Amino acid sequence: MTAGTLRQTWLAEGRADVPADAVEAGLWDELAEEAERLEPYAVVRHNQRPGLLAMRDGSITSPQRCKVHPGGAALLALAQSKTLADVAAEATGARMTAIRFGLKYYQPGDYMHVHRDDGKCEITFSASLTPGLGGMGWLPRLRWLTTEQVADRLADTPYPDGGELFPVKHRALTGFDGSRIPHWRAPLDSESREVLVTVCFTDLSV
Repeated sequence: MTAGTLRQTWLAEGRADVPADAVEAGLWDELAEEAERLEPYAVVRHNQRPGLLAMRDGSITSPQRCKVHPGGAALLALAQSKTLADVAAEATGARMTAIRFGLKYYQPGDYMHVHRDDGKCEITFSASLTPGLGGMGWLPRLRWLTTEQVADRLADTPYPDGGELFPVKHRALTGFDGSRIPHWRAPLDSESREVLVTVCFTDLSV
């Protein structure tokens, strides 16, 4: 995908595909090994507060349950990838720096209610390290609503009707405008635990 196409897709859809060869197969192997090794040290994230909570930075928090870990050397190498930073910059039109990254472990039944990401996350890349995770729901048509408007519309709908499926690919990154577009993960319908990797970028020059 060319820089112009990346920018157009980002503006129109809030999405940015990463070239398949941007991440070497060896690094994916290292990430999978690292996720397995660090899983015993992952921390349970279980927010049970009902409904949506609008934050000052434009984010919206909501109930979720999974395990999280900040990752190790392999995830740091992914976050510091020049190719990934270039995709982030071409899509958003600004110089991007990775500021947050991590691993999420989903057991059967784990979930994320609809929410918006931290306002500092101007573009978030995600991929599954396991083949059974599947996509997430999102509502790109609500991208430009205010935080209060989104919270009012979705307060009682943890998994809104009328959403679209955002593809979270196995060992292939896709960027999305998670700080503006409401998104969620319905309870994992799987017999095995699945692992998600995320890297968030922002513009530190402003």
